[in-house]
Amino acid sequence: MTMRFDLAALRADPGRPFSLSQDVDLPHVEWQGETLRVLGPVHVAATAICQEGEIILRMSVRARVRRTCSRCLVELVEEVAEDGTPELHPDEVDGSYLELAPFIVAALRLGLSPKPLCAPGCLGICPECGADLNRERHREGCHGQTKRLDPRLAKLRELLDELPSER
Repeated sequence: MTMRFDLAALRADPGRPFSLSQDVDLPHVEWQGETLRVLGPVHVAATAICQEGEIILRMSVRARVRRTCSRCLVELVEEVAEDGTPELHPDEVDGSYLELAPFIVAALRLGLSPKPLCAPGCLGICPECGADLNRERHREGCHGQTKRLDPRLAKLRELLDELPSER
């Protein structure tokens, strides 16, 4: 993936915006210990401008990424759309070119949902019986439907029960 701005040209013409728009191949992206597959090219539109010796970069990244629903574990395709102005550090604007690859990957990661869902009302998998509640009911003998007190809160329940009631 090669997408970059010529820094000499940017600095030679302060105040003039330079723009690039390109589809780049990025087969996968690493995110939170997971390798996510990117479907098709990533569309990137970027504008760079030199103002008062600083380089200002604006980017728009669009992609489709294969994900897994965080509740029911079904595969889904997430549409990623991220627009932003990444902060440039002085060491990133040294040399002849401003390489956009790390900014593209960062924008893609920022655009990903932290908890992807196959549908807003996804019911997920029952932690008791393992049934995918979007497709089936709780399995026979499952107690996942009944509200039970979390055992970690049992002592708190005891203390609350000991309090005199004000009636």
